[in-house]
Formats: sequence, structure tokens, C-alpha cells
Amino acid sequence: MAQRQRALPRQDRAVQTRRILLDTAVRILDQQGIERLTTTAVIQQAHVSSGTFYRYFNDRQELLMVLREEAVRSISDDLMVSVVDALELDLDDALRLVVTTLVDGFERHRGVILAMVSQLPAGNNANVLPEIEADLHRLASILPRRHRPDLPPEQLEGVVFMLMGVLVSTCLRIALGRPVAVGRDQLVDLTVTMIAAAFHELPGPA
Repeated sequence: MAQRQRALPRQDRAVQTRRILLDTAVRILDQQGIERLTTTAVIQQAHVSSGTFYRYFNDRQELLMVLREEAVRSISDDLMVSVVDALELDLDDALRLVVTTLVDGFERHRGVILAMVSQLPAGNNANVLPEIEADLHRLASILPRRHRPDLPPEQLEGVVFMLMGVLVSTCLRIALGRPVAVGRDQLVDLTVTMIAAAFHELPGPA
């Protein structure tokens, strides 16, 4: 039987209660992981009744879905601001701003993203956030057009498609699974260097 869609609360107290449930779930994910995220754990740590929980969410899966939507929206909003700011920078600095924004966003929502990864058959190799890659593709295509105006449209589209996928995947790896002995800034610099080098070395039209 299909689950009924919960209406978003409108009264201040209801909004606050729903927020407490979401924040409690995030705290559990950040501190203990997806294995410890149960409706019982959320209810107990949020200090609410089970009836209160089910007033806002059908189950754990719906709770995770809302957290995922919030994470995607937050990262996309930050990404949009960064890409606009990056238009005023040279290529290396523009790439560094976009890479840093993505890594920051993935780190900020680390618990939620790891929960998503754990639920996909391909795990870390899956496209965990296709919405982010789609947003990045639309936004960041502006940068190649500015820095390589000599490329024909079809070649530019291919470049953007490949580089943006690599960029999202690499930033996820930096945020979620970098080696303990390797610094975050070192990996960000390496990512910028690799992508900028690939971009500069692309052959222009014959």
C-alpha cells in the first residue's frame, strides 16, 4: 500500500518539532552512522512520542529522503554562488573555488551522504548525487566557454560532461574517504592542477 505524503507543517511549533526530528537524525548519522539510525533512536534522542514522529514522517526511509533533499538543495545553492563568483577569477582560482565549495558541502552533509552511499548497490562507485552533477554541468559550462572560447560547441559539451563527472567524484572522495596521512588542501590542490592541466591541453579546432 502506498504511503501517504506528509504535509509540511505550517505552525511555528510544528515546524520546530519537525526540525528537531531532522536535526536529531543528522546527529545520529554523523556520530554513529546509518546502522544506528532507527525511528526509536530518533524518538528517544529527540525526546518526543512515537505519535509525534509519525505525524511528520511515515518511516526512516522518508526521513532519509527529506535529509537527502535538504543536502542536495544546500550544496546546489552554495555551488551556484561559487560559480558566479568564479567567473571573475582566472581558471586555477575558479576551479579551486568550485572544488572547495563542493568538498565543504560534502563534508558538511557527510553523515547523510554516507547513508545514501550505503543504500546503493555500487556503493562508493555509484553516482550518489546526480542532481549535483547536473547542476554543476549547467553552471560550470560557463567557465570552459570563457577560458576556451576556441573550442567548438560539440567539443566543449564533451569536455564539460567528462570533467564535471570527474570533479564531483573526486570531491566526494576527498570529503568522505581521503587517507588519514594526506591533507585536505593537498588533495584540493592536486584536483585543481589535474583538471586545469587537462583543460589547457585540449587541442583546439584543426
